[in-house]
Amino acid sequence: MTEGKILDIAHISFLDMIKIMITLSGAASAKGTLIRNAIKTAEKIPEVSYASFDDYLAAIENATNPIAMIEGKSSHQGDFVFGLKNCPFGPSIKNYTEVFGKLPEGFGDFTVEFNKPGPVTDRYCVGEGAGVSPFCAVHQPMRSAFAERIKIDGKNIKIYQLGCKSGSGKKGFAEKWIEESGNSKDVVDKVLDEHMCCYYLKILD
Repeated sequence: MTEGKILDIAHISFLDMIKIMITLSGAASAKGTLIRNAIKTAEKIPEVSYASFDDYLAAIENATNPIAMIEGKSSHQGDFVFGLKNCPFGPSIKNYTEVFGKLPEGFGDFTVEFNKPGPVTDRYCVGEGAGVSPFCAVHQPMRSAFAERIKIDGKNIKIYQLGCKSGSGKKGFAEKWIEESGNSKDVVDKVLDEHMCCYYLKILD
């Protein structure tokens, strides 16, 4: 006997909450709300310092790194470029679409809005083509805001979102952040062949 599809109420509530925000206030306002909430969440974590980049990587492996705690283990691809194998919102997307067939109306417009240039996306180096779903508006700024609470060798760090891949396999590239971080689209494309998310960590002077 085949088991029926069971919908996680937390998943449907979150996705429908986004849909309601888009319907009531528009994609731009909903984008701002989600990003602000993500940043406020990041501000709650204690600051953490690592003596070296190797110590930072070790903290990812043992899941004590704040960023790893919210998104799972990313892997260092070399030259401070990271790949994240699984999207932390993947289960929510899969769970919802298995039951309803597709994501709620308005999600496409929201994603377009998230990728538009703006003061917040500029500060956190997100969007600009790297957003492939509304969940990127939560995940990407939160990761970058977490980075503001982390030091390596006494220095601040900054994260640039270079690209992302949707569940259907479509890749999104943030050419602005790829260029500004000194990387190449070919490198990001290769990382996204095996990962859902690609970002760059810069240790500031």
